[in-house]
Amino acid sequence: MSEGLVQLHQYSSLLPVKRAVPATRMLRLSVTDSCNFRCRYCMPPKGLHRTSSGGPLSFGELIENVRWLARHAPIERVKLTGGEPLVRPGLEELIFGLAGIEGIREISMTTNGSLLPDRARALKAAGLARVNVSLDSVDPARFSELSRGAHLENTIAGIHAAVDAGLLPIKLNAVLLRSTWMNDVPLLLDLASELGLEIRFIELMRTGTERTWCESEMVAAEEVKAWIASQTTVAELVTPVSAPALQTAIEWKGFTLKVGWIAPRSTPFCASCERLRMDSRGRLRRCLMDPATLEVAKLRRCEGHLAAEAFRTYMAGKHAPLAMDCDFGMNQIGG
Repeated sequence: MSEGLVQLHQYSSLLPVKRAVPATRMLRLSVTDSCNFRCRYCMPPKGLHRTSSGGPLSFGELIENVRWLARHAPIERVKLTGGEPLVRPGLEELIFGLAGIEGIREISMTTNGSLLPDRARALKAAGLARVNVSLDSVDPARFSELSRGAHLENTIAGIHAAVDAGLLPIKLNAVLLRSTWMNDVPLLLDLASELGLEIRFIELMRTGTERTWCESEMVAAEEVKAWIASQTTVAELVTPVSAPALQTAIEWKGFTLKVGWIAPRSTPFCASCERLRMDSRGRLRRCLMDPATLEVAKLRRCEGHLAAEAFRTYMAGKHAPLAMDCDFGMNQIGG
């Protein structure tokens, strides 16, 4: 067994195993940690500090990593993340390659939408099924402030391009901030009603260098939902066991909206988690908050029962984190 796999086995065997681990059916694959936005909860103002550890893996390497994982775990879905996936040229090549892996039945993507207008149809043709679009505000000045200079009209144009290309169903993802949710949430519901799209509200987690700010801006999803319930009808829907978002139906200005609530701080969904993460350098994480990583390329080089056993040992350490708190920025681990 290689030195790396020995270290992995020694580390993983020390981690507490609190329950049987659910089957890992979704891989969140970060293709880059770069982004054309600078959202405060995700990236530092001046972007990334580059290190000597190298850049992202080639698309060929990422495809082979996913192929190996699909042979050793029941992965059915791959969601491309970043950073912003579309800042990496030629993403269609990666999507086409992933679509050809046995067992993978859906490829989706989370994006800020700003680069979709020129890419949506080509992405669909390559095999992309649908997109989630991050949209925290529909007030142009507020949007620019949150993203540190981006333009709302580009993201709105991207949403329309995704609709036209058939990248459906589209889900809008909005992070809740205590100082502004009272203004942002009604306007976001207005837009979702107008476009007939599902929207999901997400609790802010403590990550990266802005952890103190994140703590001051955190608002529980239940508080926001209670306010909406005071304004209109909110009905609980049946939520799939593995889904991170609790589902509701909300009557809003004559429309019935599907609204999801992702509340990792106040209502953790760890017990039913089916997700595994791989960053753009090929390192696995069992959880967004997990400091222990595993390099898939090392497993591929040690093909056989030793690699399979190392992977099983690593996955046996998948358990709920003590706190939704980590030192890495979201862009680095594929939030």
